[in-house]
Amino acid sequence: MKRLILTFLALFFVKSPAFAAIDWTSKGMQIAGEIVANPAGFFYDFQQDLEGTTPLPPGKTFGIQTGLFPTLIPLTYTNVSGKVRLHGEGRIAPGVPQVDLIGGYWDMLGAKLATKNSDSIDSAKFGGYYVGAIASSSVSPRIRTFWGYKHSVLDAKLNFKPGKEVDFLGTKVNSFDTGFRDDFLIAGIETPKGVSKLWSIQLNYGLKTQVFSSKVSWYGKYFELGLNIYPEGVLVFHPVWNFHLNF
Repeated sequence: MKRLILTFLALFFVKSPAFAAIDWTSKGMQIAGEIVANPAGFFYDFQQDLEGTTPLPPGKTFGIQTGLFPTLIPLTYTNVSGKVRLHGEGRIAPGVPQVDLIGGYWDMLGAKLATKNSDSIDSAKFGGYYVGAIASSSVSPRIRTFWGYKHSVLDAKLNFKPGKEVDFLGTKVNSFDTGFRDDFLIAGIETPKGVSKLWSIQLNYGLKTQVFSSKVSWYGKYFELGLNIYPEGVLVFHPVWNFHLNF
């Protein structure tokens, strides 16, 4: 557990002279303590990195997406997301927005590999899914707004073998079994910048946790580059790289 957490932290710290005055050891232990206090919230932030919560481009019927960084590489979140258009904007009647169903699933491959190759880990399972719907409507030829809902679930379980418990911050940790379930409201805006290219900004609000998060993304034909911001998260800023295909 300790090694796993410290590995995560190392991925988000860059060594440079500008940070020389910071006590990274104390900062790292502080963050690690926050992760132990709320492991489900920590892992769920990465789940949000791979979730596809924007509408399908106009004229597309369905799409698939895979989160590449930081979810698949290096966190081994094998994952797939999908979108299906129920109807296009204005098809049923003028002014009726486009409606898409969204959903996805992930499973941490590294947790299974750790169980097979570790002398101390008895079992490990990290996985989750989400489902929801997104409505979108054009307010001008260059601007489209979207809003919707998603239900997200995460399960995180880790058990150490008897006698192999980990001493973490002075406390013996033999297992943890936690989860995360929440319903979110989504609102956003996007503007095209070329064929199959657009900027997107969105805001999410958790009804149970009462926490906001936001995302700024550049979408291309195949890839999405984005920055997720979790003001209440252990790691506030998450750079994101996803691959998608729309048909």
